[in-house]
Amino acid sequence: MVGISALGILACFILLIAGSWKKVSMFLIAVVGAGIVGVTGGLGFIEAINGPYMDGFVGFVKGWAVILALGALLGNLYSESGAAWRIGDTLIRKGGQKFVLPVYVLVGAVLVYCGVAVPVTVFILVPLARVIFPKAGIPWFLFPGITGLAIATFGMYAPGSLQMVNLIPVRAMNVSTMAAPVEGVVACIFLLVVGLAYILWEIKRNAHTAKDEHPDLYLQGGSSLDDAEQDLKAPSFLISVLPVLITLALVNIVKMEVTLSFMIGCIIALVMFWKNIPDKAGCVSKGFNDGILPCILVSAVVGLGSVISATPVFEVIRDGVMQLPINGLAKVAAVTTVISGICASGAGGVQLTMDLFGPEFLSWGYSPEIIARVAAIACGGLDSMPWNGSVVMLFAASGVGYNKGYKAVAILMAFLPIVASLIAAATHVLIA
Repeated sequence: MVGISALGILACFILLIAGSWKKVSMFLIAVVGAGIVGVTGGLGFIEAINGPYMDGFVGFVKGWAVILALGALLGNLYSESGAAWRIGDTLIRKGGQKFVLPVYVLVGAVLVYCGVAVPVTVFILVPLARVIFPKAGIPWFLFPGITGLAIATFGMYAPGSLQMVNLIPVRAMNVSTMAAPVEGVVACIFLLVVGLAYILWEIKRNAHTAKDEHPDLYLQGGSSLDDAEQDLKAPSFLISVLPVLITLALVNIVKMEVTLSFMIGCIIALVMFWKNIPDKAGCVSKGFNDGILPCILVSAVVGLGSVISATPVFEVIRDGVMQLPINGLAKVAAVTTVISGICASGAGGVQLTMDLFGPEFLSWGYSPEIIARVAAIACGGLDSMPWNGSVVMLFAASGVGYNKGYKAVAILMAFLPIVASLIAAATHVLIA
């Protein structure tokens, strides 16, 4: 049964990769894949879909549907009012063409570091990117990779981050969110510097395709994106940044409940941008609806992960990763990233890793601080497979095809974080 179950999971992964590459409905692939895993894992086709699949699916919708819709609404208010254009134009003018890319990446990183949910940050950055990328000559197919570097790598697991991938391991190890600060900062600097270098290389290599790839990015409201017209239409820079700053303060300083914080943020944005939005009702309706499809797609993938974790082969995989022929902190990184890849979730993977292997990691004699830091970084590696929720959302929100954009995602969101976790481990050995 275990062998057949493993073949079923492998077939499911192949189906996910092929379907993602060919832009087949992720929802359809996830349901069919869940059925295949259910049949080969002894759960039954319908039983797997109606049971663990729907449990995972409904669990994500319950926790995130309204928040995602509000995040999409906030993003659309910024787009339709010209506020996103104002912020992007200001960043380009103040930072210059040379620095607009690192500024964009750091803006996204700061948002997630402060605790803003990754799916919500995507919707905040999409309208900003639609202004910045054409102006800076950045090909749109790089959006998932560049934005992924900004919101799903160093900003998430830097020491002190309020994201779950940082909070889960430090809580499991009973240490501060700033655990292993030197090792964490060194790893994050590596991710930022090497990630930006790779992106700049890709931009230079594909500079000739930037303007022809998506001419619609140079249009807004059916007319050319004219700076003079936008300058007259858009609110001032201070007015443009206030709604998102207030929302951040409500979440991270006032500690207000996230849904309520985003409701207030959307209301403030609508009031402050009122005169800059011609069709208020249409803008609000479209913005709210724009969050529904990504929510469904992510929920579909989360449900599939729930089915996989319910199969007998998952127990074998769990035991097998501990037998990997590597030692020390490198094994902590390897175990965490493999489990996260199976779960298709960094947070879910690091939680399961801490539950299953936390005490054994401690028995090897390493400090709980470095174990927490290495695990936090490593969980952001193999979790970034094509069916990962954040990856699905990046492609769904941008409209980029996997066949064009996933290579950059694989390098920036999977390969580099794995290397960064090993760099954190090596740094600890050097300074210990």
